[in-house]
Amino acid sequence: MKEEGSQKESKPLEGKSQDGKPQEDGPQEGKQPQDGSQDARQPEASPPPPPLVAEDPAELKACLADLQSMGTKFTAVEPINEGDGCGIEKPIDVAEVLPGIKTGNATMRCKTAQSLAHWLKDTVKPAMNIAMPGRHIVGITPGSTYACRLRNNASTGKISEHARGNAFDVAAFTFDNGEKMELTPRQEDSTMEGAFQRTITAGACLHFTTVLSPGSDAAHETHLHLDVIERKGGYRYCR
Repeated sequence: MKEEGSQKESKPLEGKSQDGKPQEDGPQEGKQPQDGSQDARQPEASPPPPPLVAEDPAELKACLADLQSMGTKFTAVEPINEGDGCGIEKPIDVAEVLPGIKTGNATMRCKTAQSLAHWLKDTVKPAMNIAMPGRHIVGITPGSTYACRLRNNASTGKISEHARGNAFDVAAFTFDNGEKMELTPRQEDSTMEGAFQRTITAGACLHFTTVLSPGSDAAHETHLHLDVIERKGGYRYCR
């Protein structure tokens, strides 16, 4: 799931707006007048959508086998192609990302489910054993999963990774005692719950290429955005 090193260029890195504030999975840029006038920026037309992510058969087979080994409950469903770049070539509906952890049959790519499962198994569960001994997660309340839209629900700009099956938003965890922990801004939260959330958010960057924690910007006040967009050189954007 401050989405890294020093910046050598004046232009913003992918995943960062021109004022330095994080956005869902990339900047929404306007067009600056060339004549120096003070006219308001006019939004650029949306760029052509990229093609659907083509799954490598060998990688997909290994991914599905990994999910099965972790006990993920999922069902392969029909390909999704809504046009305008929206869709998933080999989607799966995930009922339980790990045994006993329900995700409401969220639709995503295998790679997204795999990253989510490993994050829960390798980062979230160990952190819980320290922060909340004896407690167990039995459900994840998704914010947004697959949805055909542009980034941050904008009217123009690049397509969202949610529209490509690459993203999953975590709004809350449900525990075995019936309690629910909502993900909210906790940068200044000095409780164990706050420490737990900051730990699992930082750890998410080991599993996802984009991690936007609650409070990272106005569009992410109530959930943790995680996605597996591919970037050059393995670059990761974590905030």
